[in-house]
Amino acid sequence: MKRVVFICTGNICRSPMAEGILRYRWQQMGNDGLVVSSMGIYGLDHQAASKYSIQICQEHGIDISGHRSRKLEFEELDEACLILSMEWMQRDFLNTFFPRVQDRNYILGAWPDIERTKKSKKDNVKDPYGGSFKHYKETFKVIDRHIERIIPAIEELYF
Repeated sequence: MKRVVFICTGNICRSPMAEGILRYRWQQMGNDGLVVSSMGIYGLDHQAASKYSIQICQEHGIDISGHRSRKLEFEELDEACLILSMEWMQRDFLNTFFPRVQDRNYILGAWPDIERTKKSKKDNVKDPYGGSFKHYKETFKVIDRHIERIIPAIEELYF
């Protein structure tokens, strides 16, 4: 089984949405063989996804109500074929503290352009934490567009 892991700060807003979106879209396409998960670099274990993350996903037919936040788990990161962070800072954190994953650790907003070395703030997916439902909707849209954009690359590179 191939594994994709999404990373954000607390693992209660962005990465659970990304996990849910990719899993849902992958299944809707009739595909299997992909394990999708998420973690937070500063996450507290066993916290539910934020209520707005759950709500906006539900509006799109995606159920993340059972999600519980997780801290980084090196064994799972080590098994991943692809790790996608929401921000450059998170990607850099993983490269510093888990250097063995550098060859498959990217930022969602830039992948699969693996040759690009210049960082751009526009690649970051803004954290809606503490914001209004409108902020969560905007974040969902950004993540959803990225997932739609990267699915063909995941199929081509890993299947």
